[in-house]
Amino acid sequence: MNKLFLATTLTALLLGGALHGLQDAEKKMSISDFEGDAAEWSGLALGEGGVNPDGDSKIAITRDAASVKSGKGALSWSYEIAPKTIRVLALQRPLDLTGMKSLRLWVKCSHATSIIVGLGDPSGASYQANAHCPAGAWQEIAVNLDELTVDEPAKDPNGKLDLDQVVSMTILDIGGFVAMFLPDIKGARTMMIEAIGFSSKPVVATTGAAQITRVVPIHLVDNFESAVIRWIPISLDLSDTPKFALFDAPVAVDKDVPTGGGKQSLKFSYPRKGKKVHGVMRNLEKLDLSKATTLDLAMKCSHDGTFFVAVEEKDGSRYNMKVDLLLGDWKSFSWPLSGFTLADDSQDDNGKLDPDQIKQITIADATQLLGSNEADQVHLWVDQVLFVLSQ
Repeated sequence: MNKLFLATTLTALLLGGALHGLQDAEKKMSISDFEGDAAEWSGLALGEGGVNPDGDSKIAITRDAASVKSGKGALSWSYEIAPKTIRVLALQRPLDLTGMKSLRLWVKCSHATSIIVGLGDPSGASYQANAHCPAGAWQEIAVNLDELTVDEPAKDPNGKLDLDQVVSMTILDIGGFVAMFLPDIKGARTMMIEAIGFSSKPVVATTGAAQITRVVPIHLVDNFESAVIRWIPISLDLSDTPKFALFDAPVAVDKDVPTGGGKQSLKFSYPRKGKKVHGVMRNLEKLDLSKATTLDLAMKCSHDGTFFVAVEEKDGSRYNMKVDLLLGDWKSFSWPLSGFTLADDSQDDNGKLDPDQIKQITIADATQLLGSNEADQVHLWVDQVLFVLSQ
């Protein structure tokens, strides 16, 4: 009897473990590996006349080994950045993503830019993620589906992406949005795309709602623990003719982290010369930060310097916090939003930073404007950016 009991128990344990393993097995859904053709993908042009087929862009499969990351083919999308026209690469067919937790693809852009990947909801809303793409290098984009933000919250009454009802997938270059006021961005571009797929396993979480303790809720802006960079490098030349620019200095994830941090931080490299101010910017316009009370982050710089952390509202009013850094040391900050002061060149009717109106965060190096410490190359590291929320 004992032998029979032991044998039965062992069999049950082994079988149960095997079934549990099967239940936990990763499920993958390949959308496009581009080993065949690109017939499902099409170009759209969004302009003053609405949404129309884009007859000027070219979509093709390339077999050129220098343009393919893996396998034998990649999608090549050639398009023009021009004012008043936003060009979109679209897969217009239903996708049942039930059980899927994450999205992954690889892109290579001819110009440094930021791209937006979107999943269309039946309501007409698009749930999106943005990611920085360096020029001429393959960039992995791996995000959790619950990290996507809706483009127009009012469009979708239930406020969440219905995974079993996704109607489209889109990819676009943000250059189309900014060409109107940044004419240097105009021109021909090419984007290579590979290995679009979904997985039932999540990737490392890098943004979104979280908790730092059981009782303290936060909104994590970024912990930089993946290859996805949501920040945009910017510059403002304050010479005789002021000039604003995007993507004119590199950003990357880096292994230098503060004590108690994760495995990666954001590294921003730029020259500190003349009257040109460099910074990085993160758009937060579509997020509900109405309960935000405090902004936390960590910073480190390769040179002594003076920086401004600016939080901008949706009406354009800007609130600043001045930061002095000494070279080489990580420094962690925690600022009540009530401590930010209205910028001298900004106006706001109520004179206070309203959390529900937060549009973006910018971190800018203003050292040379104060007349000291120029350098051919400065490295700025940023990590653990988050808002503490009221309960």
